[in-house]
Amino acid sequence: MSFAVGLALAVAAFVVVPFVAHLLRRSRADEREFPPAHLVPVVEPVARQRSRLEDRALFGVRAAMILALAVLGATPLVRCSRLSIARQSGGSVALAIVVDDSLSMRSQTPSGKSRFDLARGGARELLAAAREGDAVAVILAGAPARVALSATTDLGAARRVIAELEVTDRPTDLAAAVQLGRSAVKPLPHVDRKVVLLSDFAGAPVPNGEPAVWAPMAELRNAMDDCAVVSAVSHGRRVSATVACSSAQAARGRSLDLAVSTQAATAPDAGAPLAKTGEVVASAKLDPRAGEQTVSLEPSTLGAGLDAQLSGKDSIAEDDRAPVAPEAQGLGVAVISDVATSSATTGGATVVEQALEALALDVGVKPLPTLPDDAKELERFAALVLDDPGGLAPEARAALGEWLERGGVALGLLGPRAESVQLGTTLEPFVSGALSWGTTKSGGVDPKSIAWLGAPGSSLSSLAPRGRVRLESALAPGATVLARWDDGEPFMVEKRVGRGLTLTVSLPSAPDHSDLALRPGFLALLEHVIEQSERRAGPRRSVAGTPWAFPAGSRVEIDGPRGPLARETASGAETERAFVPSRVGRYRVRVEGTTEQRIVTLDSAEITTAPHEPDQHDERVVTSGVDNQVDASSEVALALLALLALELALRATRRLAPRRKRRRADRPSALAS
Repeated sequence: MSFAVGLALAVAAFVVVPFVAHLLRRSRADEREFPPAHLVPVVEPVARQRSRLEDRALFGVRAAMILALAVLGATPLVRCSRLSIARQSGGSVALAIVVDDSLSMRSQTPSGKSRFDLARGGARELLAAAREGDAVAVILAGAPARVALSATTDLGAARRVIAELEVTDRPTDLAAAVQLGRSAVKPLPHVDRKVVLLSDFAGAPVPNGEPAVWAPMAELRNAMDDCAVVSAVSHGRRVSATVACSSAQAARGRSLDLAVSTQAATAPDAGAPLAKTGEVVASAKLDPRAGEQTVSLEPSTLGAGLDAQLSGKDSIAEDDRAPVAPEAQGLGVAVISDVATSSATTGGATVVEQALEALALDVGVKPLPTLPDDAKELERFAALVLDDPGGLAPEARAALGEWLERGGVALGLLGPRAESVQLGTTLEPFVSGALSWGTTKSGGVDPKSIAWLGAPGSSLSSLAPRGRVRLESALAPGATVLARWDDGEPFMVEKRVGRGLTLTVSLPSAPDHSDLALRPGFLALLEHVIEQSERRAGPRRSVAGTPWAFPAGSRVEIDGPRGPLARETASGAETERAFVPSRVGRYRVRVEGTTEQRIVTLDSAEITTAPHEPDQHDERVVTSGVDNQVDASSEVALALLALLALELALRATRRLAPRRKRRRADRPSALAS
């Protein structure tokens, strides 16, 4: 406390003045009735009482007035830790408040509060310092970064949004959040624009740009000692769990346990005993080191509902437990192609199979001789590639249609066999009607029409085709042209079938008919098929914050650790229904009556990336230089006026009050008789 503040507060010492005044105040003597007193002339009483306070309420009000006067004198000189907004020339401010709601913000601080609670409190203080005309936007930095409130001058709406914020298990996305904050204030007419970042800085560096980021809360960037169960997967009779620790101290003396989380957890072997809820069926010690480590355990029972949990306590209790997921299986892709016509010159697998292997994705490629007649045989596949099919029988079409309805993706590479389909067979649902194969003068695909495929798509502009299928006259109802030949004819079309999708290309993969399989664009096309398959089939395991997309017309219900999961966004050309799970745990997903289980896990970088102080020489981040002086003079002055009014009211009441009632105890006993 400075000398000026102490001198101003010294005025409070004058509170002794009303105390002395009340002690010296002359009051009336007590009156007592005496029968012969009516014979004596009336004389004014001269007795005095000076030893006690008679009107404590009035004294209290006067003392409070003096104390308020002292505070009023000291308030403009006081600096406090409360966040406030520095204004240029006193004008209005456009403020983007970026709040980090990622997992690392769950960490407890020395004050006993979590980082997120402190960050939300700082946001409230900033809003308390805002005034009429200021514009406020609220951005969340948990991946993916998103806008919780667009820039608005409705400060009440901003306060409600801040009050409703909750911390999540998402990873951190500071770079995108800061850019969103800058974009939110850039179009506003305010000259003074600010981006406030309330985060522990456990993420990527802040990108360059204007305005510079203000990071005022250093207490959010304290180091933490934490270990987390990132994921746990069963492999046969063993469970492999990944544990991430921020420091060796956090892992020292701790173990990883497998515990039963459901009451109906049965063992696979008939003779194995049943496990009870909460029972630990396996345990292993952690290595006392920072970073990731893999722990392998063999539980005594492998029933449903096992959880991997850490013993002991650390900075974040919520990440010490994770569900054990079933053994991860790669995405299944079935390929139906004629080895005689679609293999490379050197022999071996077909070019489609070789291209899928070259993508090095987590997919399992399975060649099939023919399309199955039973939809159950297609259930293990998420994608299907038919290379130059000669027609589909009714049973095969029915199985394919049922599989597509459930979310499958089929790619049809049509070739010369398309015009020689046998009686009773068609190429539905890829096309509708008869097709013809013929020569063409076209050299390749129009680069503008295939730009959505990225840079590799431009390689399809030179295919040297020896023929092509004409799709224009056989487009299926509801089909959309995705790419065209340079002469305007359709090269590739798509059609949505239930949750699924069909993609039809007017060239086969055989090198004898074109250079399609030799171009990078062909790999990009197959990768696009895999991406669409993953989106519709849905990942069985994903990191918190990863969107789950479903077709707009599908009926989707998702139950998670905190109840039903609400739809979050609607975006894209298909106006997809997107759900974003932000908590770790088990989710039950019901789509069109089909139920499946998905597991949401953590991003290990949230634990291993340590919070840090921004570089003091980094012009992108400002940690000081903002005036935190808070002037509450107006509020104190109003309180002083209220005390003055109360004092006047008390004095008026004392003057108008009747004489004090005579005390019955002081009356003579003779009069009482």
